Amino acid sequence: MFQLVVIVALVTGLCQLIKLYVPSKIMPAISLAIGIAAGFTFISGTIQEHVFNGLAIGLAASGL
Repeated sequence: MFQLVVIVALVTGLCQLIKLYVPSKIMPAISLAIGIAAGFTFISGTIQEHVFNGLAIGLAASGL
């Protein structure tokens, strides 16, 4: 659980950095993409768990 909190914080910070260079209109999609990539990179489990955790990370990072 603590691992997910740290990953969400890192993804949020990365998205805030990226927001300086791209339009804010497409930031939710970028947050989801980074979240799914982080889910596949840092979370262990099945493919469904990777995708679900990645979506949760991306949505949390975008503010939902």
